Amino acid sequence: MSLMKTLTRVAVGIAVAKGASALTRNARAGKSGTMLDDWMAPKGGTSASTGSGMGGGLGGLLDSLQGKQTGDRRTQPSSGGLQDMLGGLAGAGGLGGLLGGLAGGASGGGFGKALQSQFDTTPEPAQEPTADQEGLAAVMLLAMVQAAQADGHLDDTERGRIMDHLNEATPAERAFVEQAMAQRMSVTDLAARVPAGAEAQVYSMAVMAIDLDHPAEVDFLRGFADELGLRSGDVNDIHAQMGVVPLYS
Repeated sequence: MSLMKTLTRVAVGIAVAKGASALTRNARAGKSGTMLDDWMAPKGGTSASTGSGMGGGLGGLLDSLQGKQTGDRRTQPSSGGLQDMLGGLAGAGGLGGLLGGLAGGASGGGFGKALQSQFDTTPEPAQEPTADQEGLAAVMLLAMVQAAQADGHLDDTERGRIMDHLNEATPAERAFVEQAMAQRMSVTDLAARVPAGAEAQVYSMAVMAIDLDHPAEVDFLRGFADELGLRSGDVNDIHAQMGVVPLYS
C-alpha cells in the first residue's frame, strides 16, 4: 500500500481528466518538452523544457519548497495525528487504520526525493516512503482533488479518467481517492489538514490540478494561499518555477 505511488498516478490522471492542459503548459509557453517531462526528469538532471524552474523533476521542486511558509497562517494545522488532520476522510480499518497510526506535523523532509523515485524509470527500486511522507502524500492527494473541482467541473467522465490510472492501486487506495473526489471542502478546512512546514509543497500540488482559466480557480488558489500564510510574492515565485501564470499582478 503506497499513497506516494497513488499520488503520482492521480497527478497524471487529473492532468488527463482536465484536458491534459497541465501536460502542455510548456508548449503554450513556447518551450520544448511538456510539464510531464519536467515531472519525470531524474533528480539532479535536466528537464526537457529549457528555462523551466523544475530541473530535478517534480521532486526537486517540492524539496526546494520545504518549509517555505513565510507569513502567518490563518488556519493552524489540526492536532491529534494524521487521521484527525484528514477529517475522517478514510474510514475505519484498511487505509484508515494505516493513517490512524501516523503522527501529525509531518514536515515533508526528503519528500520530493521519495516522490521523484516513483517517476524515475531507472533499474533502481523506488525509494520506500516513511510514514510521515505517506501522510503528506495523502494531504497532497486531497489538495489536488479539491483543486480539480474548484471550477465546478469534475464530471463522471473525468472521474473515470482519473480512476483509470489507478488500475494497479490497492482497493484501499482506490477507495481513498474515490472518497476524496466525493467530498467538497472549504479552503479553511483543507488548509487545516496541511502539516506545518509543508504549506508551499501542498499548494504547488494544488496548482498542478488547475488551469487558472476560470475565476473560481483563481479564488480557490488565493483563498488557499491566504489560509496557508503564503505571501503573494512567494506564490508568484512558485508559479514561475512551475511555468504557470502568476496569481497576483
